[in-house]
Amino acid sequence: MPADQHILQEALGCVRNLHEIGHLSAIVHQLRTLVGAANLAYQALFIPGRVADDRLIAATYSDKWKKLYLSKNYLRTDPIEIAARKTSQPLDWNLLRSASKETASFFAEAERYGVGNNGVSIPLVDAQAGRALFSVTSNLEGDDWAAFKARALPSLIQIGKAIQLRTAEIEVKPVARTFSALTAKETDYLALYVGGYEIKQIGDMRSVSGTAVRAALNSAAEKLDARGPRHAGYLAIALGIIPTSMIMK
Repeated sequence: MPADQHILQEALGCVRNLHEIGHLSAIVHQLRTLVGAANLAYQALFIPGRVADDRLIAATYSDKWKKLYLSKNYLRTDPIEIAARKTSQPLDWNLLRSASKETASFFAEAERYGVGNNGVSIPLVDAQAGRALFSVTSNLEGDDWAAFKARALPSLIQIGKAIQLRTAEIEVKPVARTFSALTAKETDYLALYVGGYEIKQIGDMRSVSGTAVRAALNSAAEKLDARGPRHAGYLAIALGIIPTSMIMK
């Protein structure tokens, strides 16, 4: 068995041995050593059955970076997470660094606090398990980083999906609920909204008033028994009502 395949099988075995959510952090630390990363981070952005802000996060980052992340409210402004809402493809952080001064500052701070010189984040969307983000960082540079990413990314995607499905098996309880079907407009506006467009932008794009957009979003939230349009959007993605392709700009 090739070395990389052996590492993948060992990593998947570690994930299968997860039986309590409280042990996820230990598993992530174990996986970091196994795959040779500077850091690993698994973030369940939305899990059916949990409230929207009740995230499941397990990361090997330093305590100093974790405290800074919370103190600066990066839970809501993290450029990696924002970009991941609009794609199903892995995101190389190098493609995000120069998006704005704020983004450049975010990555510079992360590097100072030992997160890693380079990173890639893998968006994960599953109808039953919800939405998650699996990030892998490295201190490799240039061609060495490119080679690591090319070699390891297929396995890292499998590992991220395995964590998502395993945590869902533990966390998500079957819920016997039926939802009223969304209209085509409600689905369209909700996909745009969760994809990052503001209400006025959606109105301009669809040649309707902001009031009409807001009414459709609120109707969708009510039908999905959500706490608001944003939560309704994430729930619709998790339930497969909105395919990931619909939220790509």
